[in-house]
Amino acid sequence: MRVRTTRPVARRAAPSVAYAAPAANAATPMPPRKENALPRLARGLALAAVLLAATACTSGGKRESPATTAARAAPAPAPLRIDLRASATGAKRAADAKRAAKQASPALQRFLQRYLQAAFLQAPGGRSGWNDLLALFDPPVKAAARTQLDALSLGGDAAKVTAVRPGRTVARALLLLDGGRPVAATVRLSFDGTADTAQGSGPVHLRSAFHLLQTGGGWRIAAFSSRTGPSS
Repeated sequence: MRVRTTRPVARRAAPSVAYAAPAANAATPMPPRKENALPRLARGLALAAVLLAATACTSGGKRESPATTAARAAPAPAPLRIDLRASATGAKRAADAKRAAKQASPALQRFLQRYLQAAFLQAPGGRSGWNDLLALFDPPVKAAARTQLDALSLGGDAAKVTAVRPGRTVARALLLLDGGRPVAATVRLSFDGTADTAQGSGPVHLRSAFHLLQTGGGWRIAAFSSRTGPSS
């Protein structure tokens, strides 16, 4: 897929504060004068505040850069959350279909999370390859999926992407029941996120329709129609 990036706005560096040490040839101090305890206490508190500020600005004798401080304060990326709504057909009673759809939803959601992890969230850098993604396809369509990675994932852009932050993700599933158990499903998946590159950040989108089959190893994609790019 093609990632459009926008250059980040440069930030002005925070001004540094220089500290001038007392000169070696300081003037000889005047003879001490009698003072009451209150001014001495005030000067002691002021000195403690200066030392505390100096300690806060240093770590192991080195001043932390503003970038390091900002990195520590940056919030962690939001986790992937899929808004999944499932229904079912093939049951004699509507209540049975509703119950079956509810029971099948957790496994279906885990499958879609695995898909998005392999296609986008773990793909940046291109180091992981696509084996984890292709393992989710039924053998008869695996070769076709390999030739259409740009429509199913980051594809050729993975090498220049450093990270993908997930955004709104919606899935709608219709399960086909046989004997009260799901044997197939049609899923429409919509994923929006943000891809980070060395040149900046830009949106990424996935719009897919999957036909899933229940196998001994769980759900597998038996047919698909997918695209990446503009969200519309």
